[in-house]
This record gives sequence, structure tokens and C-alpha cells, in this order.
Amino acid sequence: MAQRYELNYGWARIGPTQWNEDSVVTLQVDLHSHHRGDEVWEALTAWRDALPREGGVTHAGGCEIPDLLRLNDLHTTAWIVSQGEDAFDSIAHWAGKLHAVAEGADAEVEITWTELPHR
Repeated sequence: MAQRYELNYGWARIGPTQWNEDSVVTLQVDLHSHHRGDEVWEALTAWRDALPREGGVTHAGGCEIPDLLRLNDLHTTAWIVSQGEDAFDSIAHWAGKLHAVAEGADAEVEITWTELPHR
């Protein structure tokens, strides 16, 4: 997982943001499947639906996983959000699980990981 992870910042104008224990970290995950978009969507949806929900929000091990967005038949976007001292570890853990689910549905799925500026 760590070998494939890249930060895709286009935020040079924002400048550095001070990190603290209340900061919220968001990882955006863009998944593109050239031939098996339906299978990737169904696998990710089933995986997310199996996670615990509280107050209409999906929570998993210190992370929130908002609703998935299907942009078209081949492209899905997901987000993993966490806060606090273990935010990066929690996100990395759940990103690995999401990655495994997506590759289980399509071994050739293209995944772009983008860490959004924390707030």
C-alpha cells in the first residue's frame, strides 16, 4: 500500500497548514475501471454497507466513510475522513481495505489517492 501512495497536492497557493490533534484529514480515492466498473461499484458499495452506521454516518475504526459517488459506469470516488492523533494510521488502514476490495473486483483498477488539505 505505502509503495503506491502518492500525495497529489495542487494546493501551493494555500501554503502550509498547522497540524493539531483536532485537525481533520481527508483522503480522496478515485477509482477507474476500464472494463469492470459495475463490479467495482457493487463490491465497494457492499463493503461500505457492511460497515457500522451511527446516525446515518458510516464509521469504521476511527474513520468516517461518506457515501460513494459514481461519476459514470467506469469511475467511482470515495473518501476516508479521520481526525486526531491516529488519523493517518486509521486512514492508511481503511485505505488498504478499500484497495483490496477494489482490486478483488478488478485487478487492473486504476486508483488515485489524493490527500486533501487538512482543516
